[in-house]
Amino acid sequence: LATPIGTLKAHINKATMASAIPSIIGRKVIPMAAAASFAAGGGMDTFNYRYGRANCDASSQDFDNAKPSANNPFMTNNLGSVVLRKRMTSIGRFSLRSESETNLSIPTFFLALSGSKKPDSNDASANTTAVGTSQSTKNTFTVNDFESTWMNSDMPSRHPRFHSTVSRHDDRFFEETHHVKAATTENNGNDKDETNLQIKAELDRHASETMHFSVYREDLRNRIENMLTSPIEVAEKLWEVKISSGAIGSSGAISKVKSEAITTRQQVSNEIRALKRQPTKGRLWKDAVADTKPMESVLLFRSHHALADGASIMAALSDLCDEAEEIRSDIEAELKKWKRGKQGKKGVLRRLISRFMRLIKFMMWITLGSARSALYQVWLQLTTRTNPFDAVRQDAEKKGLAMSGQRAISWCDACPLDEAKRMTQILSKASGSNITVNDLFVSCISAAVTRQLIEHEEFMAPVDAHSRKRVARNINVCIPVHLRGGVILPNESLGNRIGAFVTRVPGEMTHDARGGGTPSCPSDRLMKVHQSLKRSKQSPAPILSHYVAKFCSNYLPEQWTKNIFQRANCNACVAISNNRGYKDKIHMNGMTVESAHGFLPLPPGIPIGVVVQSYAGVMSLSVTAEKWAVPDPDKFLRWCLDEYSRLLETAAKLEKSQ
Repeated sequence: LATPIGTLKAHINKATMASAIPSIIGRKVIPMAAAASFAAGGGMDTFNYRYGRANCDASSQDFDNAKPSANNPFMTNNLGSVVLRKRMTSIGRFSLRSESETNLSIPTFFLALSGSKKPDSNDASANTTAVGTSQSTKNTFTVNDFESTWMNSDMPSRHPRFHSTVSRHDDRFFEETHHVKAATTENNGNDKDETNLQIKAELDRHASETMHFSVYREDLRNRIENMLTSPIEVAEKLWEVKISSGAIGSSGAISKVKSEAITTRQQVSNEIRALKRQPTKGRLWKDAVADTKPMESVLLFRSHHALADGASIMAALSDLCDEAEEIRSDIEAELKKWKRGKQGKKGVLRRLISRFMRLIKFMMWITLGSARSALYQVWLQLTTRTNPFDAVRQDAEKKGLAMSGQRAISWCDACPLDEAKRMTQILSKASGSNITVNDLFVSCISAAVTRQLIEHEEFMAPVDAHSRKRVARNINVCIPVHLRGGVILPNESLGNRIGAFVTRVPGEMTHDARGGGTPSCPSDRLMKVHQSLKRSKQSPAPILSHYVAKFCSNYLPEQWTKNIFQRANCNACVAISNNRGYKDKIHMNGMTVESAHGFLPLPPGIPIGVVVQSYAGVMSLSVTAEKWAVPDPDKFLRWCLDEYSRLLETAAKLEKSQ
């Protein structure tokens, strides 16, 4: 029942309601009366508490008859609930308006955990002395563990947008449900009669437990495909997590190599601890680990892009890990180091002059760089009139093989991060350039895309396959860019801080047609990819695309927005996202996060999406593609690794000659 804010104040006999949610950005919490005064012009930032309207979904009887509940901390001294509105970010609304039925904007990823949870003094099973101690709860991560970790990490206060939904009445706004609670002198030091708000978590709508995967990789693959292609009812929730547990390595979320290493370590630990038998009550001896077997828990997440971009979601969920404080401290230390480096030991006058010069350079970079980026975009549009995969799609439709909306999914660990860095150093020294790990894998992925096109052409025209009539000499790739470097800065929360740019890289080269011919070809491709990416990285194209998307979201009709979004990719064949993870393994409730893989939602018109990610010193790849474009995603990733092996051989030869 909707109650105006004035009637709500009459019910609780107060002029204002101070929010109980602490301000993330260090400002004082905004009273409800002040929030109502901002209705005319709501801000777009998550932390800008300017609400378009404040509604109450409880009647006067609800306030009068509400009783505290000892079992539910959210209902203690509950006077009812109130729905607050916050203006959605423009990029979030852009994702809602630009998605289609077959190209949903839903990033998906999974975390695979193993090991033992932290001992819980309140858990009776943790203190039992029986040999059959509940191993299933000790070595697995459950929904209850997730909910307790979520609340103990204060996620509703740190990232309140997780508990928002898109307004059913106006999709420009998020809605948050808060409990109206009676404040006490113990929690805010003010008058006992003053009321405040506490966010309504309702984690049971988001977290659920499912059966574990029985067929290695295939069950997990099918579930990921379903999560990528099934719509989320954004008016009810913006994210969800499905949790399952089983024997280590059974799902394929943790690779066989890692699973075998974990099992070996567990067996050695069991043998060592079995020698240390402890006397127990009721038994003469107890084998401390008699029944301990390695287990795994898979947390499969998905969220709508209206909530936040995938990199921000991953960064925000790091607040759930045991090392959250350490991660935040490292980010703050790097920021301080960067600020000290900018200021240096200069006088006041020199600092002012330096700032003025930086401002001039920035304005020139924005002005000239934006003009150059716009011209480059127009040139790509004019010179790439069709997508190389268009012929593949048309041929599949004729043969009844096109399955619109279905996805091909795969993932793998590619190489050690140190090995990839060492390779780029050797190749950079030999070429006199500064090749990055991102350049390396974009080159490998572009080679795999080219081999996929060659295979399609051989399938479509087996008699004259090597004429290469459809495989282009160059292909376009789309590179999403997180404007914060994939982290959430202090005093910030979730958001959509992403842009993108399109660049041209080599397609078919000599060694592609001959099946791997000359050793120099992989390095030639890498150098061309490096030069192309360098030009685009040095331009303001990602920032420009970010603000163009905001403009389209705010001022253009929905159909125009969809058309612009599809045409802006310049008929790119693949979208490649590079996510930098943590250098060491992190833990959740004591359990080790062994692996993490993200899957890119395909933008309209782009048939392949690849995520390149580093975590705990290992580079990994994951591919999401239209099934008609990539019938065998495992083979596609093998092609990526084949190109990587060729480059590794080239680097090894160069290192010997240097």
